[in-house]
Amino acid sequence: MKVLFASAEVTPFSKAGGLADVAGSLPQALSAYVDSIQVITPLYGLIDRQGYQIEPTEINGTVALGKVQYAYTIFQSVQSPTSSVQTWFVFNEEFFGRDGIYTDETGEGFEDNNLRYFFFQLVILDLAKRKLISFDLIHCNDHHTGLLPVLLHSQGVAKKSVFTIHNFLYHGHFSKDELKLLPTSMRKLVTKTQWDNYSALLEGVSHADIINTVSQGYAEELLAGENVDPHSLKRIQGAKSELRGIVNGIDTEYWNPMLDQYLTAHYSEHHLAGKRANKIELLERVGLKGDANAPLIGSISRLVENKGFPLIVELLVEFIEQGVKFVFLGSGDPMISKQLRKFSQTHPDQIAFDDGFNEPLAHLIEAGSDMFLMPSRFEPCGLNQLYSLRYGTIPIVNKTGGLSDTVEPWSSGSGTGFVFEPYETAALRDAIESSLEVYADKKEWLRLVKRAMKKDFSWDISAKQYYQLYKS
Repeated sequence: MKVLFASAEVTPFSKAGGLADVAGSLPQALSAYVDSIQVITPLYGLIDRQGYQIEPTEINGTVALGKVQYAYTIFQSVQSPTSSVQTWFVFNEEFFGRDGIYTDETGEGFEDNNLRYFFFQLVILDLAKRKLISFDLIHCNDHHTGLLPVLLHSQGVAKKSVFTIHNFLYHGHFSKDELKLLPTSMRKLVTKTQWDNYSALLEGVSHADIINTVSQGYAEELLAGENVDPHSLKRIQGAKSELRGIVNGIDTEYWNPMLDQYLTAHYSEHHLAGKRANKIELLERVGLKGDANAPLIGSISRLVENKGFPLIVELLVEFIEQGVKFVFLGSGDPMISKQLRKFSQTHPDQIAFDDGFNEPLAHLIEAGSDMFLMPSRFEPCGLNQLYSLRYGTIPIVNKTGGLSDTVEPWSSGSGTGFVFEPYETAALRDAIESSLEVYADKKEWLRLVKRAMKKDFSWDISAKQYYQLYKS
């Protein structure tokens, strides 16, 4: 079995969200089960070619968008010759030479994003037709690669396909005029949405041999029509196979409190002294003064409404008056950034906010915080709650999607976190208060931390499930 894994972002080369983490880790785990697995992704201008030893190959060609021909060159990474995963990069200066993945420096999406990912997919089609990359099955991920199953089918390329929905919120809508840029043979096979346009994500749903999503909870929510319009729900329910849920894993070497290069002190479930040392370092690094024994709640997130920030902002003053400290890391909605920045300025000893991407600080927040706040309105899978469990930082989450699949509600002697429902301020308040009550009981808190750290969310478990999906 030879697999080609197509993704718009792949760690460590490029990252905008959780998709990159999956594309960087899952193929490595799958390499133990399949004959070969290759990854293909765009070569963005922000990627450090020299650092990752990314070099051009002799593979090149042209593809047409409408009447215009665009050239491409295939690059490869030779950074890790012992790796069982080959990574290919598609390069075109006009589409990928810029310093952003999906957005410019202001956070605005590139106006030609549809064309950029049409081009990416057409290159993969061209490589398959010319037999320049060999594979039996293609694993497509989110709307950026959602057209590949119908493109391959319409061009007579007999390849099986799996399509994974990482987030149903992003459809990759495109217009009738943009459709005309694609091969004539596929146009009659796509279906309009109720908005009189087309959805790359729904085409993946309709034409892939098997579809899945990144947790069983999220699969059930989608099939029940939660946050899904009637037209899209009909497409999901009409797919060739049932929507299957496979929870994401994490890179347990990179996210490992015993090995983490970004930590002040290493620790494990059996030797937890290092966790307190990281808390003290975190407090000092972000400028939070006062009692180091006070509960510290961390948050690493895109700053968007769906991540629960309206609930968080409403409760901040209430809990800092009880002595709780907060540290926030993330970027996104300028209004949410402004609110958090103002809180950090008016309460500098209890609220810290770093607006941006900071990998070392992210690891320190996971290690040094006592609780991790993740009250998303919906969450297909989520990764930070998995990192938090591994680092003994207790998640506070909404009962939704992958959060409910991976965090077991605390009760005396069992559970790994604090789960609330419904999605309301009062319910989140109760969950935070419960966490503080347990935190005050040091013996019970220690038992909770150790239970959390024993959970296994390695990719190997998920890789076995994907292998079964491939075999089917």
